[in-house]
Amino acid sequence: MMKTKVIILIFTATILFLSCSGQKQQIIESIKTEMQYYPELQLKDIYKNFFQDAYGPGHLIPDTASAGKYLGWELSQPEWTDTVEWLPLGSKNDYFRINLSWVKNGILPRDTLLLGMVESAKPARNPDIETWKKEWNDVLSVVKEMHLNLPDFEKDKKTIDEVLSQGEVVMHHSEAYIKKYNPHYRIIHKSVFKRWQESYFK
Repeated sequence: MMKTKVIILIFTATILFLSCSGQKQQIIESIKTEMQYYPELQLKDIYKNFFQDAYGPGHLIPDTASAGKYLGWELSQPEWTDTVEWLPLGSKNDYFRINLSWVKNGILPRDTLLLGMVESAKPARNPDIETWKKEWNDVLSVVKEMHLNLPDFEKDKKTIDEVLSQGEVVMHHSEAYIKKYNPHYRIIHKSVFKRWQESYFK
């Protein structure tokens, strides 16, 4: 009986180790992917990547009218320099960023985008604050192990800690990221993204 219990414990520990190891590798790959396209990102931008995969676009669409009005303004802006068409987010890849150039260039209908955002808000995990803090700390640990030498690391870490301590989770891109890459995108669930690929991007 004792031998059986030991075997079970070893098996359970092995599964947990493999699970944690796999999760860590997924975090690393996600960070590497974003850094491939945005090498001058900061800690705030890594946070936003993982935050978006956990919470989806819900905070962007209090109502479709406001979302539509802001989208119209953004599409009218000149000097689009971000050419990354889509990017998987976080360690789970539940959500994708899609470039608004798809709408600006007439490939994806504007109303289709807005409806896709509403649809995409529903399957979001929306972890509670304590769960999210733990998830973020796991990401932060990996960031530290990667020795990325991110600009303003301690300053960004302090800002993120302060936001989380207030029970908030939303974080904007760093000013350097916005100035350098001028991003224009929306967050879409993987199921919607796949459907659009089949319908609009064959």
